[in-house]
Amino acid sequence: MRRSLDVMSVLSSDDLSDYDVISDGHQSLESSIADLGHVAGGAATLREPAPLPAAQERFDTIALTADDIQDYVQKAVPAAAPAFKRGSDGELRTVRVYVDGVFDPFQARDALQLRQAKLSFPSVHLMVGVLADDLCEAHHTPIIWPHVDRCEVLRHCRWVDEIVPEAPWTLDEQFLRAKRVDYVAVDEGSSVSPACDKERLKGYDLVKSLRKSIPTRRTNTMTPVEPRGLSVFTESTKGTMRGPADLAAALQQKLSVDDDTDTNPFEEPKQDIFGIGYGV
Repeated sequence: MRRSLDVMSVLSSDDLSDYDVISDGHQSLESSIADLGHVAGGAATLREPAPLPAAQERFDTIALTADDIQDYVQKAVPAAAPAFKRGSDGELRTVRVYVDGVFDPFQARDALQLRQAKLSFPSVHLMVGVLADDLCEAHHTPIIWPHVDRCEVLRHCRWVDEIVPEAPWTLDEQFLRAKRVDYVAVDEGSSVSPACDKERLKGYDLVKSLRKSIPTRRTNTMTPVEPRGLSVFTESTKGTMRGPADLAAALQQKLSVDDDTDTNPFEEPKQDIFGIGYGV
């Protein structure tokens, strides 16, 4: 049977293998461990695998350090803001940061934005709102993966502490209060991007007016790359794309395969590592 100890006893032990570290609510294990370090008065060290050299060449925000990100955020947040106030113990409090999106699919630039949001202050509880299927359909945003899949993928991102499945399309003060949001991280350039929905922009404008907005630098791809297997992916998901039929059809047409390609009916069907029945 595993023993239960208070936090200070766990911290003073050289061997943590006999004890469970229990998360608080939706908090991730890494954040729980960081909180233990916070209680002990030591600065928690975030560790992440080194990026591939090719990734360093391709994504321009991948080299940003925590200090780079926090210096950038401090230029947008008043020095007197609660995020920079210290408690009676002299420690900075944990800041609750919110990011929302469709995340269909969840891409490297999405992960890099979440990384910036998580590192925007020394101690951050990062909440990620995932927009539901019905909201996307109502606002003419075609999606492929259902809401539950998108939430589950985000739940496994190392930077995320909490998934908010009931994310509103347009942020309002009631939601910000209910979730105790200190800041909303918004990619720079969103307000002028024609791809960003106007109703969602109203929410971001409200957040800015409340001085609850922090910027994340948009990730630009530095090297061109030709996506592979998009036609196979689209063929395998035909009939599953959600949203208005015309938009879904347009997106499928953009990624469609040539249906006139001859195939040998006697050829043994190939399967890739996912077993979807298409050539590797």
